[in-house]
Amino acid sequence: MDPQRRRALRDVALSFAVVNGLVFALSRGPAQRYGLHDLIGALFLVGALVSVRRLGDDDTHRFGIALGGVFPGANGDSRSLVRAVIESVPLALRELTVALGVVAVVLPVYAFFWPYVNPVPPVRRFALDAAHVKDIATNLLAVALTEEMYFRGWAQTRIADALGVPRDEPARKKLRAMAAPIVIASALFAITHVTVAVTAPRAAVFFPGLLFGVLRVWRGGVGAAVFVHAISNVFEAWLEGR
Repeated sequence: MDPQRRRALRDVALSFAVVNGLVFALSRGPAQRYGLHDLIGALFLVGALVSVRRLGDDDTHRFGIALGGVFPGANGDSRSLVRAVIESVPLALRELTVALGVVAVVLPVYAFFWPYVNPVPPVRRFALDAAHVKDIATNLLAVALTEEMYFRGWAQTRIADALGVPRDEPARKKLRAMAAPIVIASALFAITHVTVAVTAPRAAVFFPGLLFGVLRVWRGGVGAAVFVHAISNVFEAWLEGR
């Protein structure tokens, strides 16, 4: 293995070990009692950005986490944060449209098979009250955004570097070349969820992780994956009657 690939492998291993160790600590009793579990989302966000910045000559655009320049990376961005956010809105709407198309196909199939492996709650209710709006915002900003930036943005891209996937791979061959990185990143995603609690549903996040990984490759960024991730989490809560 050449030095660059070896460094990429080391970067992923070190970053994942540190982040997963902190996730374990924050999800245990003492941290839970002080509400520190809520910091896990910030941990993924910081982990992704710090890991990318440690490369020195790399940029958030290649890792799909620039989010329209909100996170400019090493190349910099002369715009103010407010302007960057405003100008990223059309991109966000485009990725949301893609995400809605994906969930319109995937979630009805998932809902059809869901009762075969899960108990059906006596009542399901969804309303845009304060509690549900807070839940949607939490799933979008504190869960989906941060997890996708780390696992599909940072980890999946750096795993591809470690496996020697060419950065300039033609678009028609990109998904095939990225198959192994998608699977490995999804496995790391599942391991982290199991770190919080050892349950079958947490291990099963490996499978939606594959979909998020494909979306990351297809769209060139994590935007659509973030929206699909958040919508899926909210939909799962509704299926469970929460």
